[in-house]
Amino acid sequence: MKKIQTKKQMSWLQKLALCLLVLTVAGCASVQAGINDSNFTPVSLTGVQHIGPDFNISDFYVDHTSGSNVGRGGGGGGIVCCVALPKKWRPNFTVEVRWAVGDWSKQNKEETALGNFQSITFERYKAIVPVEKYEEPGKVYVHFFKGGKVRVVSGPFGYGSKEHPIQRDDPHAADTATVGTSVNALFTPEELAEMKRKSRGNT
Repeated sequence: MKKIQTKKQMSWLQKLALCLLVLTVAGCASVQAGINDSNFTPVSLTGVQHIGPDFNISDFYVDHTSGSNVGRGGGGGGIVCCVALPKKWRPNFTVEVRWAVGDWSKQNKEETALGNFQSITFERYKAIVPVEKYEEPGKVYVHFFKGGKVRVVSGPFGYGSKEHPIQRDDPHAADTATVGTSVNALFTPEELAEMKRKSRGNT
């Protein structure tokens, strides 16, 4: 029984790896197009979650560039390269953010230890989010809040710094956040097929 479960798990992981490869290549192509524009510059990407210790951001994307994940500790997540930002901030500049929130509050630890994550539930969102005003482009920070809300900021000061645009103890940090639209999947089969087609064209 365990051997059969392992085969199924590997098959799922292989499918996930293939999807991530397609999305990564597609995201790189999108970033390269931005970099080729002299008005843009590549910057790294990371996420911060303000939802709570029973939640994580299992995956998120900015303009199809994967930002990896954000753990239950809050922030920030891993640092990923790259997304393209205007060298000079411009009003109404937006990015598309897609993300998945994992709810671990009903986690069955015995099951998850064996690789079974059925006790973890997920909510998925997407949103067109304005990049808040910055003096100079720096690392992009995507801040996730309760209720499917998100903010995108950029600058040279890391999360936790007094100069960072969003402070840890700010009770009103979510007030100006964009509310995402709930979706069944981060990308539709049609979107994945199109990104796979484009990735082949760039190889």
